[in-house]
Amino acid sequence: MFRARLITTLVSIALVLGLVYARVSILAFLLVAVIGLLAQWEFYCLQESKGLDVYKKFGVVMGGIYFSLFYLKLIRGDDQMLWETIETISIVLVPLALLIRSVFESSPKTPVATVALTFFGFFYVPYCFNFVSKIIYIGAATPAAGVVMALYVVAVTKSTDIGAYLTGSWIGKHPMSPGISPKKTWEGFSGGILFGLGISLVMVACFKESLAELRWGHAIALGVLLPLISVIGDLAESRIKRDAESKDSGGMLPGIGGGLDLIDSLLFTAPVFYLYLTWIQLS
Repeated sequence: MFRARLITTLVSIALVLGLVYARVSILAFLLVAVIGLLAQWEFYCLQESKGLDVYKKFGVVMGGIYFSLFYLKLIRGDDQMLWETIETISIVLVPLALLIRSVFESSPKTPVATVALTFFGFFYVPYCFNFVSKIIYIGAATPAAGVVMALYVVAVTKSTDIGAYLTGSWIGKHPMSPGISPKKTWEGFSGGILFGLGISLVMVACFKESLAELRWGHAIALGVLLPLISVIGDLAESRIKRDAESKDSGGMLPGIGGGLDLIDSLLFTAPVFYLYLTWIQLS
């Protein structure tokens, strides 16, 4: 199981970053969008399995439009007004569009809850996952440097998952959150932090030019912060699956489950890392 999970994770990451590095940007962006929309669809399916109503197709269409508008921003270049328009559409117009959708539905059961849950699925998955693209194309001076930035946050995040799994399997005795994920232990949590910190230091040492903004102090701070956020992101998705009485969000990825299982931690670490980069650049 661990080997299948590791191989699937590494292949997925290598495929996305390889396409971007090879400057086949549209294919790389499409792959990121497809994974994000798949994970969003799985989130909605989990809610439906509990008997809750969501505008599943409408929500995924909104996610696809958001990804498409972001790609439009990329090919248009540095157009700040266009970017602000995209963000406004995401935060303001999407919930309004969902409310309008509920108005034209005949006899909705729980219209407000349905709108709120559908919007949460949009914000939780496509909006947060697109921060990976923002790191590549906006958070760095060049797309090539952005690839390394994205590789950094993915490597630290996933090494935390792997370190927690290995350490917990070897010496884990004290459950961390038995009500959410019984197999996660405090020993695994500590091991994940150490693995993430180690990979952070290695990445900064190996990619001094592309990660020039991340001095050793930043490498240590992020090496602790990102693993902490990664664990929270993983537990958050576990809570969602536990609530839906499901072990995995899907079954398309060997050893992992679904697309949401693949990117759950990145939905938290990518936005935090992007905001950290913005803070560095502004300071």
